[in-house]
Amino acid sequence: MGEYFQMGTNVEYAVVEMYKSPYADPICFSKGERVGVGKESTHDPEWKDWFWCVGANENEAWVPAQYLSIEGRKGILLRDYNALELSVAPGELLLVSEILNGFGMAQKADGSRGWVPMKCL
Repeated sequence: MGEYFQMGTNVEYAVVEMYKSPYADPICFSKGERVGVGKESTHDPEWKDWFWCVGANENEAWVPAQYLSIEGRKGILLRDYNALELSVAPGELLLVSEILNGFGMAQKADGSRGWVPMKCL
């Protein structure tokens, strides 16, 4: 865990491959929130250490392992987390502030922020 983790990078990246967010309604979890921890992501080898979590209100999202304290099938969020993924198109410039498990926390020129697969940048 954490082999692909950088924080505070604030580096500008150009989008080289289109990405469409598969989630129209992003889920947020708060620090200290208890969640059920389900399966670990296995559909892309670059996206290790993401766990499917279910909150008390039945809200569900992929959460990076580094944001969780996991004991068995239960977890506690170690920090606030927003699962928003950005849709991006080639040629866009993004400012990436954090890289985690194959995704970057990016900001577009219009100020919108969310996760983007690093392989698209």
